[in-house]
Amino acid sequence: MTEPTLEEYVNKTRGDYYSGITKIMINGKAAYELKGKFLDDLWNNAFSGTNGEVAVKHIEIFHKIVHPLNLPNVSYERLRLAVFPISLTGEAREWIINQP
Repeated sequence: MTEPTLEEYVNKTRGDYYSGITKIMINGKAAYELKGKFLDDLWNNAFSGTNGEVAVKHIEIFHKIVHPLNLPNVSYERLRLAVFPISLTGEAREWIINQP
């Protein structure tokens, strides 16, 4: 049995990473369920706005996590807006939830 090529390994790893995003149907409409490594990465890099955290650094990490996603019929902007609150915690999360 031969070892996988680097390209095969990267493709499998990328597929495994985003296998936590599945398409589901709710009331006859397509929706996406987010789980697994994707959510772990968002939570592990959560931004609270305290202890000298740098907002720009958080946004850079957030983009690195979300950028590879390509969901059918979902614009990248819409995905970012839907997922960004998940990447926040504490006062930062409260602030964004209370925005009109």
